[in-house]
Amino acid sequence: MLNFQKYINIFIKLQIKMNILWNKNLIKRILLYILGMNIMAIGIVLNTRTDLGVAAISSVPFAYSILLNMSLGLTTFILYIIFILVQCSLLKKLDITLFLQIPMAILVSIFIEIYDIIIPHTKLIFAIAFIVLLISNSLTGVGVYLMTKSDLILDPGNGIVETLCKVLNKPFSYLRIRFDIMLVIFTCLSGLIIKHKIVGIGLGTIVSAYLIGKMVGISDRILKLNI
Repeated sequence: MLNFQKYINIFIKLQIKMNILWNKNLIKRILLYILGMNIMAIGIVLNTRTDLGVAAISSVPFAYSILLNMSLGLTTFILYIIFILVQCSLLKKLDITLFLQIPMAILVSIFIEIYDIIIPHTKLIFAIAFIVLLISNSLTGVGVYLMTKSDLILDPGNGIVETLCKVLNKPFSYLRIRFDIMLVIFTCLSGLIIKHKIVGIGLGTIVSAYLIGKMVGISDRILKLNI
């Protein structure tokens, strides 16, 4: 009976959340969110084509897609689900915001899968690869900005950092940097253990750490969206 009541309460909270979202120009926010998600997915896939190293948050799914011969969309989805489960474990409850991260994880994974098929794999000389790296990071930053500005659902990558902030009582920027470093270390160790080489980490990882966040700020100053 208690469990049944718990799920009723979750449904009620979800309904309240959806009503609030509807009152905030829901349709416009959803369209902006999906647009941002697509732009971010294109940026992520383009980054993998440079062979210069991917962003920290993409390093784990990208490395495992190579190490285990799986699609990038699938490994991204698996990582996102792990992030959601970890958040549930840390919070010791099924929070509504966590529940809403699941469809987000599915959509991002699908978009990454689509663009991974569409965007060709081509060997690039360093100069061209570096230009593509800058473009990919810029697109990722713009996509993240649009998704953040829509004020709907945090992606599981940022969601788990926000959850850690609540549990550890630390600022977001403080934990975001450390979380990214842990992801890079995990990616390096995974490659060394499974294939005896580092996969997915390189110059691009360092550039991404600076440029993606910078592009979020630049996008805010240029677009100045007010929804």
